[in-house]
Amino acid sequence: MQVVSPIDVEDALRIDLAAIDGGFRFFAPPIPPDLRAGDVLIERVGGARASGASHEHDVSIDCYADDDADAVAMANAVQGYVVSLPLRDMSTQYSNANANAPYANHDPRAPQLARQTFRATVTCPGKRIEF
Repeated sequence: MQVVSPIDVEDALRIDLAAIDGGFRFFAPPIPPDLRAGDVLIERVGGARASGASHEHDVSIDCYADDDADAVAMANAVQGYVVSLPLRDMSTQYSNANANAPYANHDPRAPQLARQTFRATVTCPGKRIEF
């Protein structure tokens, strides 16, 4: 019997987005203790099975910058990277990627930084588990 489970999409996106833009630091939770401008935090917020072999993953993506204008520019760039994933040859095969527009989202854990957040849904194959 074969079972397909969801992958660790936070880690997959962290790796693949860093391969597109080496100028930002991409993280899966937890938030890094040395959080700074140019950091991107990727957190799964849900999802669903898309087929017998793939899953849709809903993620929240936080982009941190020194000021609001830089945070907007950064979030717009990262949002563009996410929606382009199905067109790229990445370590994970993405069959679909959609994202909402970023919005201002003050983070009380980092009051010195501006933050923009957007939600995305990516579809990719699951991990086969044999038993």
